[in-house]
Amino acid sequence: MNKETVLGSSFEMSLRILLILNEIENTELDIQRICAIDFIAVYAADFNLLDENLHGYGNYRFSEYTARKDLVTSALKILVLNGTITFLANRNGFAYKITQTGKNVCHDLNDTYSDEYRIAVKSVFRNYDVTNDNAMLKDINQHTIHALQEVDYE
Repeated sequence: MNKETVLGSSFEMSLRILLILNEIENTELDIQRICAIDFIAVYAADFNLLDENLHGYGNYRFSEYTARKDLVTSALKILVLNGTITFLANRNGFAYKITQTGKNVCHDLNDTYSDEYRIAVKSVFRNYDVTNDNAMLKDINQHTIHALQEVDYE
């Protein structure tokens, strides 16, 4: 797999999910929370959490959120099948938790992007109640509306 096919792929998303689950420690997250945490982390500057966005400042970056669930679903399947995460059924569907194998993979992810992503995820955990889907989604929606208004003026 070359760099062009990795970017935006289920494989890339699976690595980010592992990093999220590794950072939260002993907590299960459902797909909605994983999507929200990942989105806020990669665009942390837009949410006033960090100085820079990991994925830049494209005019339509907020439109990515709606497509994220399919990518996350695909990545979660890969991670469950390869034993790096487990899933538990709950009243809302499924929640996911990292395994020791997944933690070992995270330990080996020591490049600049992974380090910056970890920092972004930690800032999300510090600034949001990640157990409150509604609050995170409300903030994402408010930022989306604001971004769309800015694009209209350009």
